Amino acid sequence: MKEKLINSDFLKKLDRLKLNSNIILNKGYSGLRKSKSKGNSVEFSDFREYTHGDDYRKIDWNVYARFERLFIKLFMEEREALINIFLDCSKSMDFGNPKKSLTAQKIALALGYLSLSNMDKINLFTQKDDFLKDTDYLHGKNSFSTLVNYVDNINFDNKRDFFSLIKSRTYKKGVSIIISDLFTNTLKDSIKYLSYMKQTIIIIQVLSLEEIKPNDTGDIRFIDSETHEAKDVSVTPQVLSSYNDTFSEFINEIKELCHKYGCSYTLVSNKEHIDEIILDNLIKARILR
Repeated sequence: MKEKLINSDFLKKLDRLKLNSNIILNKGYSGLRKSKSKGNSVEFSDFREYTHGDDYRKIDWNVYARFERLFIKLFMEEREALINIFLDCSKSMDFGNPKKSLTAQKIALALGYLSLSNMDKINLFTQKDDFLKDTDYLHGKNSFSTLVNYVDNINFDNKRDFFSLIKSRTYKKGVSIIISDLFTNTLKDSIKYLSYMKQTIIIIQVLSLEEIKPNDTGDIRFIDSETHEAKDVSVTPQVLSSYNDTFSEFINEIKELCHKYGCSYTLVSNKEHIDEIILDNLIKARILR
């Protein structure tokens, strides 16, 4: 029996959160994300003096009664954002105990739920062989069950580089969230493309604790999960030290890339509970608020 990916008690905790996006949306339907454009929503923003051509229906007659001058009300529009969630389902994600894929699925569902709760539209992208699959845009809490069903049936067995498929689509201005172990040589190209597509980019790297800080020593056979290539290694303290240095370089390169292109970045472990990841890590990283 599959582990239940997310429970109702945790979902209740998400109701008070939202993505910390600075996107200014000038088109779209009314949602719960505030735009810097002034429009006709119910949330009051400011006054300004009436000028010829303004909509007289926006005149505040109570203010006129006090000051005998015409002012109109300005309102803060609330717009929906378009949220793209890219969930890497490469074979390398099917590793660890618990598997990295399980942690990634839970993160995708949590972020999907809070986006739907805030009346944003979400589209979850995965891969099937050489194609980029998606849920098509979902909207409203009632569509969360569709998202759960889709995520619950993902197979993490693909050998094609997931990031090489991102450029096969076009995307409207919005937020793109990448959930992956980032074992790829094409991350930079994907980030550059998404930036060109006017995306606010959020990258959540999911690694197993064994990958972050291995502690096994002795003669070990490593098998590449995607190519099945085997390599025998005698793991000594010196080898572990060298690995840690290489790993630090790997992470620093990703951080520098994210800094260069203005991406939000956080690293999480498969050993972290979903509550800790969402309610602690992502808030500290200012991905959520």
